[in-house]
Amino acid sequence: MTQQVIGRPLRVSAREVWRGGSQELIDWFVDHPSALNDMLDLPFVSVQRGRVNSSYAVDLLAEDAEGRPAVIEVSLSRSGNAGLGRLITYASVLQAGTAVWIVEDITAEHVSAVGWLNRSGIANFYLIQVQCLKGSDGTATHLLTRILGPSNLIRSAESERRSLMDHSDLRLAFFEHLGSQSYAPVMVPATKGSASVVHRLTRLPGVTYNFLVEPYECGAEIRIIGTRERRNEANRIFQALLARRGELEAGLVPDVLLWESLSPGNFRIAVMMPGGYASPDGEWDEIQLQLVELMRRMRMNFKKHLHSLADH
Repeated sequence: MTQQVIGRPLRVSAREVWRGGSQELIDWFVDHPSALNDMLDLPFVSVQRGRVNSSYAVDLLAEDAEGRPAVIEVSLSRSGNAGLGRLITYASVLQAGTAVWIVEDITAEHVSAVGWLNRSGIANFYLIQVQCLKGSDGTATHLLTRILGPSNLIRSAESERRSLMDHSDLRLAFFEHLGSQSYAPVMVPATKGSASVVHRLTRLPGVTYNFLVEPYECGAEIRIIGTRERRNEANRIFQALLARRGELEAGLVPDVLLWESLSPGNFRIAVMMPGGYASPDGEWDEIQLQLVELMRRMRMNFKKHLHSLADH
């Protein structure tokens, strides 16, 4: 497999590169354990195909420098509850200190789930996305992106202090701090309990660019909301953008676009990054600078497509 991409890359299905499916990628990790070490910053002593018992077979079993087991689940598909359930089961049976979930497409719900597992402190959970890119000359390569991992803040005194505070107060304080920065204008003031705040309107009714924040992650989103009378229009806009998914996702590599239908006439297209309102106050400035840059890239990537939809 060629590891060089020539020309502007286009994201393709991972199975176009790993034609043998997940099993071929699993074999590749066995032959290239350093890829996991570099990604997770963990010096695994060994990476091999693993088996828990006659009933459960883990994709990969590793061991860290202290002899603690690590379980790794690999899937060239969309993240699903079954895959996450297997990972938790294997980690529990083996009393693993580390659990790694490698998938092709990731939903916001599963990003939140892995974040919640890390906050529980039962093990260190990592969420990795595998993407495959094809250059203009047809050469292909893969890209591994660490989406989420454990944070030492979870067990720190700072986190303990913040856990006593009301989360809605922290979220509101984060948004107010963001809105006070000259580089991050907010059109609609944040309200207590709201998980997002409007950054920019678009020429399309009901379509806005929003900042959103969770305890240990934040992001930029395009929100598409249609009233009862405009649900069909909201659906049309979302489906039109979804039809251009390959081009839009390629423009944001290595960041991951999450496409969600939340309810009838209510859609979200989001990009998430580490760092949220539960991070220490001293880190908020840097987190918010990165968040604003993420929003800038999001807007540049979608601008012409939204303008085209507004003109028709």
